[in-house]
Amino acid sequence: MVSLENWKRQDSITPGASESICLAGAWIMDLILREKLLIEGKQLRVVDTNSTGDEYLDEILTILKDSKKMRKLKRWVDLLSRRHIFQNYTVALKRLESQGILKFEGKVTARIFYKFSYNYTKPEVKQSLLEQIQKVLINNVDPDSELLCLLSLIRFSSLYKVCIPKEYSKAAKLRIEDLLRSGNYDPSLLEMISKIKKAYRSTLSSRY
Repeated sequence: MVSLENWKRQDSITPGASESICLAGAWIMDLILREKLLIEGKQLRVVDTNSTGDEYLDEILTILKDSKKMRKLKRWVDLLSRRHIFQNYTVALKRLESQGILKFEGKVTARIFYKFSYNYTKPEVKQSLLEQIQKVLINNVDPDSELLCLLSLIRFSSLYKVCIPKEYSKAAKLRIEDLLRSGNYDPSLLEMISKIKKAYRSTLSSRY
């Protein structure tokens, strides 16, 4: 939902590699927070194959658990983000649609070009999320672990720039970095965030 703020026109969304890589990192983070996955060293391991209760997140879990071999975290970020970008965003937007937050349409034109259009059915959900982010980044409210994970994703994907007024961008960047260095959170959570950040950057640099 935050990444949608990157496009000002709701009738024309054209996601690129960075957004798809960030989505892959977000899915992995979500599954780790739900105790479905575990990072061991550089490897990503499935530790619970039971349903998450979210059919779209289960789709990602199924891809991971059906793999014939254990792979490194970086490799999984790469593989998940290399699925057709249209497919990745369709899964992400369908998840929001299933929660009643928005309605969307995705279509491929001329066989190779893809386009999404959407309308918020619950704009208050988006507004509430942006307000939570702004309270942390501008008003110095400490986030919970889940929001910290989201903030880390928008930091290394630079999406924080679309969540707050421009004049707060530099301070917001430093605020997120300070939170990740604060020592106020579980070390294992911070280690997980750090490893996904490295995987994101490594995967992105390999694409350009």
